[in-house]
Amino acid sequence: MQQNKRLTILAEAGHLPKGTLQSDIDALHDDCQTHGRCDVQVNTQHGLMHGTLVEKKPLKFSLWQFEGHLSFPARG
Repeated sequence: MQQNKRLTILAEAGHLPKGTLQSDIDALHDDCQTHGRCDVQVNTQHGLMHGTLVEKKPLKFSLWQFEGHLSFPARG
């Protein structure tokens, strides 16, 4: 499966983007701590995409975030 979309979720406490649930951010954080990465699936207007995110801790001027790539499943 070729990666074709980059996904970044900014997860700064108290400033979640519209449509983002704190429970989703907590689940991503817990999964990343346990496994070192988070396997995700996202339903888009073009269909279901799968991917893997990693947690990036904030540096001096950056926000807490999850980054990774998504792709559509191979058609069989």
